[in-house]
Amino acid sequence: MPSKARSLFELTRLHWFPVGSDLIFWPFGWGFLSAAYHVALPMDEVVKDFLFYVLLGTLVHSAGCVINDMLDRDFDRKVERSKGRPIASGAVSRLEASVLLAVLVAAIFYMFSTAGTAAFTLGVVALPACGGTYPLMKRWMPWPSLFLGFACSWAVPFTWVATTGHFNWDMILTVAIASCCWTCLYDTIYACQDRKDDEMAGVKSMAVSLGESIRPALSLFDLTFFGCLSWAGYLNGQRLPFYMISVIAPFFLCLWHIWSFDHNDPQDSWKKFMASRHGAVMVCAGLLVDHYFKLASLAT
Repeated sequence: MPSKARSLFELTRLHWFPVGSDLIFWPFGWGFLSAAYHVALPMDEVVKDFLFYVLLGTLVHSAGCVINDMLDRDFDRKVERSKGRPIASGAVSRLEASVLLAVLVAAIFYMFSTAGTAAFTLGVVALPACGGTYPLMKRWMPWPSLFLGFACSWAVPFTWVATTGHFNWDMILTVAIASCCWTCLYDTIYACQDRKDDEMAGVKSMAVSLGESIRPALSLFDLTFFGCLSWAGYLNGQRLPFYMISVIAPFFLCLWHIWSFDHNDPQDSWKKFMASRHGAVMVCAGLLVDHYFKLASLAT
């Protein structure tokens, strides 16, 4: 691959796929599968729409990375792990990055347009308002990971209204809060890799702000995730497989990650961040298994 094309490819982080993309995808996946269960969507449509949201989540993540690197180029040059990124290193200009961003956003908006009027309107408003502002939060607020969780969770109402045709705000807000807590928790673990560099560069992060209180604080997020997902299951009429696979198992796995990782060791922080997908996959798996049994019971 030519060096320029390679640099643009790396700017989207697709060379790391599915790392990073999966963290953005989980709110899409959880929201969609909850909505699909609610309307008893046929399994072939579940698979098709699930793959649609995998692609959409990947594009949203890539666009977010381009925006992040454009805004953070000066900070990235001060952080060991990020100083070699394409824009920070000068391999990609801001103009080239802007063209790439325009292409990604055009593809995202096209996908929005296939999801219905309400979902399209929500996506067009929420994507720039939430995702486009996250990089700036690292300058203004001490808990930017919490804002990232909020920014990612617009995917829950998007998928719900695209699947059901209406907004059920009790379900949407409950799943969105669970999603927000999960994203915030593991993004904070991710941020522990750069804590020393962030302190010197003046970058705000929850890893820096929480300090030695990081374990009890993250445990509170995990407990909120557990409570919200349990309540969402009740509201949605979920059955035992959901509670065992999607709620209880991820809760304890996440708790183990929180209390076993060394937040002063960048490599261990990276390993635990990578392991976050195991719990998130469990949430999807429980929803799919429960969905299968629901369709089977309706067929008899």
